[in-house]
Amino acid sequence: MQPTPEVRSRRRRRTVAVALLAALPGPLLALGAAAPAQAQRRIVGGQAVPLSAHPWVVAIASRQQFGAARSGQFCGGTLVTPTKVVTAAHCFYDESGRPTTRPGLRVVVGRQDLTRQDGREVTVRSIWVHPRYSFASNMQDVAVLTLSQPQTDVPTLDLVDQGDAQPYTAGTEAEVYGWGDTRGDGSYAPSLRGVEVPIVPDGACASAYPGGAANGGFDARGMVCAGEQQGGRDACQGDSGGPLVVAGRLVGLVSWGTGCAEAAHPGVYTRLSAVADAVRGQF
Repeated sequence: MQPTPEVRSRRRRRTVAVALLAALPGPLLALGAAAPAQAQRRIVGGQAVPLSAHPWVVAIASRQQFGAARSGQFCGGTLVTPTKVVTAAHCFYDESGRPTTRPGLRVVVGRQDLTRQDGREVTVRSIWVHPRYSFASNMQDVAVLTLSQPQTDVPTLDLVDQGDAQPYTAGTEAEVYGWGDTRGDGSYAPSLRGVEVPIVPDGACASAYPGGAANGGFDARGMVCAGEQQGGRDACQGDSGGPLVVAGRLVGLVSWGTGCAEAAHPGVYTRLSAVADAVRGQF
């Protein structure tokens, strides 16, 4: 069973005005029964990459909600300590902007091909969502999952430092990874894929997504864009929460965008240097 359009992980930018809804009641979400699902992103214009070279990339899954065909994967994430996974906050919201549970939530570690049964599926003890996350503005789009068992045999990825601007210099090559849609038509990848994308100048991203965060647009205080001006390389549905990596550090999370790999519409990522201290506070 493939995820429905409402749950494909990178959340597409809304193209009509909607009344956006209640704030998260607190930083911790309890795990429980199913609720309405929500959306995601993919890798377009990339290629299959060996998980052995990027073992810190993990799949976030709910077989009960998304089916067993691809291990129930609906978002991506990054192992940053043996017990902590960083991902996107919007993975735990429905399309109306309400916090939602993911029944039987697991983090899939060490599984290159999601149609197989190798690696391991680890239960999640708790979910921390940034207390100032805004579904309406896409700001502070970050969550930390605490695993029930430490993954001491799996290498982790370093997190960017608070306030570090260097990784976001325009033109810097970054890598993004995920198991999402590869063509924008629901063709989800069974195996991990990756693509290189250049960091886009903040001004160009603001022109592509005008209005600022208050109007659902780009805001450099909490976001960064990456992609080609002519399109062709991007993350997409199914990739939400997956890592944007520069020089061996986690600097961003797949967050949102208009379409996938469209010209003049780069992907928008959580700028982790803006929230790194809050994230490290959960370690």
